[in-house]
Amino acid sequence: MQSFSLELYPSGQIHIALYINVKNSAELKKRLLSHDQELKYAFIDAKIVLDKFQLLVAVNNSVHYEKYSILKTHNVHSEIVYNLSPTTNISESLRRFGISDSTNDIVIVKVGGNSDEVRSHLNTLIDGEESSLDELSRFTDLNSIRKYYKIGGNVKDHEEILNMIVGSIAIKNVN
Repeated sequence: MQSFSLELYPSGQIHIALYINVKNSAELKKRLLSHDQELKYAFIDAKIVLDKFQLLVAVNNSVHYEKYSILKTHNVHSEIVYNLSPTTNISESLRRFGISDSTNDIVIVKVGGNSDEVRSHLNTLIDGEESSLDELSRFTDLNSIRKYYKIGGNVKDHEEILNMIVGSIAIKNVN
């Protein structure tokens, strides 16, 4: 797990973890859909995450929207999943970027809290193995990323793909 500070959230930290070989995705999804208050995390399918910078942009937007009480979803954590998507359709965003019953590899984001407590809590919730965020690219599905972000096959460079993704996230809610 890695922890980050954001200018918009100077009083707390953002924690991002990667769990692989997760066996209880179906249970987690069911609990999320029932608004289980113990799951105050963003659960993201690792296959659609190219880079942690992509996550940090979505987190930054979500923290900003929470600060100004303009969230489009129920809470800052579902807003993170929503903000990863280039579409403004909430249910489609959560379906594509959130976890499914069969998700094996999950990126989990927590806004706030102590890193040791977050890690300990996640280890009780997740039936899987924590892995280094540096391993994230092993689980990325470029075909899904290209499809969801409408990136043509002619774009090959990692940085160029990342820039296109971040651009999509950044301009999503610009009116």
